[in-house]
Amino acid sequence: MKLTFAGAAEMVTGSCFHVEAGGRQVLVDCGMFQGLPEVEQRNFEPFAFEPRDVDWLLLSHAHLDHLGLIPRLVREGFRGKIASTVPTKDIARIMLMDAAKVQEEEENGPLYTAEDATAALDRFQLSGEYGETVALGDGLEAVFHDAGHILGAAFVELRAEGKTLVFSGDLGNRGKPLVEDPSYPPKANALILESTYGDRIHRPVEESVEALQQAVVETFDAGGNVIIPSFALERTQEVLYILFTLWEQGALPRCRIFLDSPLATAATKIFEKFAERFPEPARKLFRKKHDPFDFELLEYTLTRQASKRIPVDEGRCIIIAGSGMCTGGRVLHHLRKQLPLHNSSVVFVGYQAVGTLGREISEGALKVEVMGSIVPVRCRIWKIDGLSAHADQPILTDWALNADPEEVYLVHGEEAGLATLGKRLGDRGLSTHIPKWQESVTL
Repeated sequence: MKLTFAGAAEMVTGSCFHVEAGGRQVLVDCGMFQGLPEVEQRNFEPFAFEPRDVDWLLLSHAHLDHLGLIPRLVREGFRGKIASTVPTKDIARIMLMDAAKVQEEEENGPLYTAEDATAALDRFQLSGEYGETVALGDGLEAVFHDAGHILGAAFVELRAEGKTLVFSGDLGNRGKPLVEDPSYPPKANALILESTYGDRIHRPVEESVEALQQAVVETFDAGGNVIIPSFALERTQEVLYILFTLWEQGALPRCRIFLDSPLATAATKIFEKFAERFPEPARKLFRKKHDPFDFELLEYTLTRQASKRIPVDEGRCIIIAGSGMCTGGRVLHHLRKQLPLHNSSVVFVGYQAVGTLGREISEGALKVEVMGSIVPVRCRIWKIDGLSAHADQPILTDWALNADPEEVYLVHGEEAGLATLGKRLGDRGLSTHIPKWQESVTL
């Protein structure tokens, strides 16, 4: 059996793993590289395999860095089947069509078009539930397990040639309001483990909720606005849920909340569709007809005209907009206006990759370039990492030990996260390896 690390090696993004076993070729994920220009250039590089020879693509979840290159894969010859969980299939549709729209506007030439994205969606031919076995042919089997990261996210158990490989995908944090805790993995010969926060310990979710409330109260007391750059999937819905519960408890000042993202709005409708998959407290809210995605403070701004009419001059607005790392989207317009204002705040509630505008701002830049203009950063910057959808070091360590693997391959991480988690797992008796991009190993 041969495993090639076609992405997410020595970096967080570009998830893609190629397995050759039993006469079959299987991909786990086919994601987009994001961040520095030299990283994003990899999106145009030849694949480490021949797309037309791949039989199956097993998709862990619907974030762009896990599925964003599927249209290119199909355009270059992939005619196999794509398998995912049921919610992931629904979310993939809106994510890929939105990505294609963005690509078609690229001045330097698109990776793919809307036509390519539509063709890719036609390859989604099998969707199932956690725990179901998917027969891939020639004795290969796959099982999706709950990764607890976003709605529908899975880690992938792949059984072939008498061995078990477990691909973590993105593992979730614990105690989240809209997704269950990640399931534990089966015993594995090889574990391909994400390391995004391999060097961090998240603050408790309760403390993060208090920090978000504090950011809102202090900003409103100063007469400013709160800008929350947020990922369209899970993070936006979780922030809305928290704001809703604070409002119900009387702990949120009177304000107006704007979800200024058509993609996040579409994703929120899918979350509502699958509300019965939420943990019990959230399910209970929906059964009582208390919808955290539809309450009196919340307004959806679907058009650019509506976005421009958000009354920021009046203050006391919470604006949730994409993209989560400030690499594009409507959040850029809000940042250009609010960053220079002493009384406003930007609240980061998710991971900021190296080379992104979000990383620059969150690390204390005094001025940044936004949409071609140099903008001073005078507003208050908040970083709330306890709302992360990724597992931290203790969760990753506990999870890996439960798999008791012969070898752990650390992926989806920056240098510090990879090295720190590798040492931590080594101290606990596990053998680890940090693969390079397009490196292959024989199992």
